[in-house]
Amino acid sequence: MATYGKVSPFDEVEETWTQYTERLEQYFLANEVTDAKEQRAIFLSVCGSKTYALIRDLLQPKKPGDTEIKEIFKELEKHFIPTPSVIVERFKFHGRIRSVDEGIAKYVAELRRMTKHCKFGTSLDDMIRDRLVCGINNEKIQRRLLAEPELTYKKAVELSLAMESA
Repeated sequence: MATYGKVSPFDEVEETWTQYTERLEQYFLANEVTDAKEQRAIFLSVCGSKTYALIRDLLQPKKPGDTEIKEIFKELEKHFIPTPSVIVERFKFHGRIRSVDEGIAKYVAELRRMTKHCKFGTSLDDMIRDRLVCGINNEKIQRRLLAEPELTYKKAVELSLAMESA
């Protein structure tokens, strides 16, 4: 059976852990490597000495060859892609102020992006609305938004964009 492609060692300077595992999955798929033990053996053979040493450290006292590939990947993912702290992400979000040269649409998009790990749940739109009002950095628009008795997220964005373009 022919072998398709080649998997290089993982280099965190060149690519993310997610990109590497996606490439590895494609290699397994192209070469019809479905057995988990074979996948583990291939991965441990090609991951590189630096990554292999890290795996050994993360799995102590277990050995990489005795550990399921899913567990190895889980430990590496926790290492390379740590879960952000909700309080830190909220701190960053609540401190975000629109810069003078930043358009409102871009500011709102950035606020929405920043909420990814904030766990605001059903209050997400209210939180973005409030941050828009507080961080708009334009007194005229801010006063207009504060004067609105029933200000929703949608209305805040529409008013802000209309005033910016006027």
